[in-house]
Amino acid sequence: MKRIVIDPGHGGRDPGAVTNGLQEKDLTLDIARRTRDILNAYQAEVRLTRDDDIDLDLSPRADMANSLNADYFCSIHVNAGGGTGFESYVYTLAGDKSQALRGIVHDQLSEFYRSVGFPDRGKKKANFAVLRQTNMPAVLLENLFIDRKEDAAKLAEPSFRQGIAEAIAAGLARALELQPAAESAGVALNTTCTVEKVTVLVRGKNIQGFITNDRTYAPVRDIAEALGYRVTWYEKDKIVYIQ
Repeated sequence: MKRIVIDPGHGGRDPGAVTNGLQEKDLTLDIARRTRDILNAYQAEVRLTRDDDIDLDLSPRADMANSLNADYFCSIHVNAGGGTGFESYVYTLAGDKSQALRGIVHDQLSEFYRSVGFPDRGKKKANFAVLRQTNMPAVLLENLFIDRKEDAAKLAEPSFRQGIAEAIAAGLARALELQPAAESAGVALNTTCTVEKVTVLVRGKNIQGFITNDRTYAPVRDIAEALGYRVTWYEKDKIVYIQ
């Protein structure tokens, strides 16, 4: 079983980029949670470096992935500084495997962003700590620009963030050749099957999901919160608690 560590950038006293009424740390955590929830339908162990709004330095993020002997590390960020679109990074001295896996994940996300009118800014390299200090193939994803009004407006939409998460999950599943957790029952998102987006209306709130293998899937957190419930995820026991 493949082990994936997803890293929501920033957190706690470090909000990341802040503008247009948004904080990067909140967006990255939301996208990371959604990505994990989708990947839980596969034969994979998925861990988040943080599952709450906590302080977490860069080295402990890499240390966690290294101690788990993870197969892949994916750090999720939102860009700033003028611009628009999506780009991805691997370490400056990344090996062939890391670059090849990044290419698969990047292309999946690029297809999503181009389908909704945002450009692909390219596959890049950088000496980022979480890429340099991780022992396994790793990628850092920069999702749109929080300081551009048009980008921020889309990032503020839960359904759009769900779309980002679906693209990341599909890219990771394809890159790591993940198998559905219950293939015989047809309950997983298979990268080779037909997937159709669907809107689930809950008390007047539109929640984006998808239909595959004659089953409808939508984020548990979004549905529960639309119904006025609080959702808590217990990482150790892999339990979603709704109250």
